[in-house]
Amino acid sequence: MNKKHLFTILSVAALMACSQTKTKDGDRIIPVKIATVEAYSDIRKEFSGIVEPVDFVNLAFRVNGQIINLPVIEGERVKKGQLIAEIDPRDLALQYAADKATFETAGAQLERNKRLLAKQAISKQEYEISEANYQRSKSAYELSSNNMRDTKLYAPFAGSIEKRLVENYQRVTSGASVVTLVNTDKLRIKFTMPDVYVSLLKSDKQSFKVEFDAFQGHVFNASLEEFVDISTYGTGIPVSVLIDDPAFDRKVYDVKPGFTCNIQFSANVETFIPGGSIAIPLSAVFEDPTTKNRYVWMVKDNKVERRQVQVLSPTGDAMFLVSEGLTPGEVIVSAGVYQLVDGSLVKPVN
Repeated sequence: MNKKHLFTILSVAALMACSQTKTKDGDRIIPVKIATVEAYSDIRKEFSGIVEPVDFVNLAFRVNGQIINLPVIEGERVKKGQLIAEIDPRDLALQYAADKATFETAGAQLERNKRLLAKQAISKQEYEISEANYQRSKSAYELSSNNMRDTKLYAPFAGSIEKRLVENYQRVTSGASVVTLVNTDKLRIKFTMPDVYVSLLKSDKQSFKVEFDAFQGHVFNASLEEFVDISTYGTGIPVSVLIDDPAFDRKVYDVKPGFTCNIQFSANVETFIPGGSIAIPLSAVFEDPTTKNRYVWMVKDNKVERRQVQVLSPTGDAMFLVSEGLTPGEVIVSAGVYQLVDGSLVKPVN
């Protein structure tokens, strides 16, 4: 150790010694910061979120074939029912014609057999065979009809083409995505909340405010849409909210899926903690390394006494929310907790 470092250590030690005084009996009086315990009803937290569309779908054909018409491009706005793509119907048309002819023939045969059965010219078994043939041909005809209709792909809702996944004249199989369609008029905000706060989502009094990074200074009210009450991979609780503020004019605030934002969340804890809770500075709480219990130092008659507390979670304001162990009006040490032991004499300082 060089002389410079040694001098620094000695200087700090001297300052600490000077900051402490002694009583007539020689007991040290340690200066500490204190805080008065107050009731706390509301918790405020901030989260980062991202905008997602409410309606989002990858459109695909139900039949195989070669695309012969793909009139849309990426970013294009489409109306509900507008043609998105079309595949070559020739092979399906041949099958449709054959199934239609078979169906009509079976229908005519069934009608003839019905009249013959009434005259007892054929057996009931022959009639039932013709009836089964009719039902079979009817099913095949309806399937062919559906396949012909499925050669054209229409937009199920108004929105924008986010991505075109195939090209014109490309052969596709049934179920293969052709385009991605999103409804940019209906948006939700999604974010992840740490699981220690999940109980706050069940509060009767809660509020969400959203501020988009692209429109800073403009804050909009939002309401809880849904949340998943489970953290599968320990990454937090997925939460989604919807903006229901009349001031959120989409013509003015052109928010798109993928935009980032800040969510300001507040909840009243009296729903599940009658009378509210206690909030104390983070620096006032210390942990016993053996038992892992958490404690604070109570100040009374200039002496400290350790008391165990039940900590719920941080409040978002450099404060801990405490549900048990403290009552409003009590005085605790708010800083310097690790230099104290039970019975230490203290002197409150600003």
